[in-house]
Amino acid sequence: MDWVSQYRSPPKKGDKSSNKSILSPPGFSEQFHRQWKEGKVKPQGKLANKDSSLEKLKYERAWDLAKSPSKNIPMNLIMMYMSPNSLQLIPIVMVLMLFVNSIKEIYQVKEKFRELELNDKQGKTLLQFLYVACCCGNMAIGVWKLNKLGLIPNRSSDWLSWEQLEV
Repeated sequence: MDWVSQYRSPPKKGDKSSNKSILSPPGFSEQFHRQWKEGKVKPQGKLANKDSSLEKLKYERAWDLAKSPSKNIPMNLIMMYMSPNSLQLIPIVMVLMLFVNSIKEIYQVKEKFRELELNDKQGKTLLQFLYVACCCGNMAIGVWKLNKLGLIPNRSSDWLSWEQLEV
């Protein structure tokens, strides 16, 4: 039967003989389909990999979130290098904002990682630790700039008022 005659006289809805004439697509197994409907066989391929790919995407998102403060380190380093090393309002405010923003981010770690819904608690803790370490990297730049401004007492001349005079 050619396609023109099939088009001109379509099969009726209740006609079961027309369903038997349709062949299964290549690779389709009627026995596997019945076992799958009964729950005896688990699906393979795309259906089985769906959960693992979702977990993989969650971990990729978690790693991106954990490394996000480290993306600010080069910019902050260049900004602190370019700002003047004299005691003026702008460099001091820049350093203070660097500290304040880093401390805010450290206090918001639990909130930021709460939405991720990771199954691995140890992995989540490790990612939170990485996030805090990156925030501390930004704070280290602030400590370096405070040292350049001369606000950290690390020279012997900074402690002269506590020195004993020897006679």
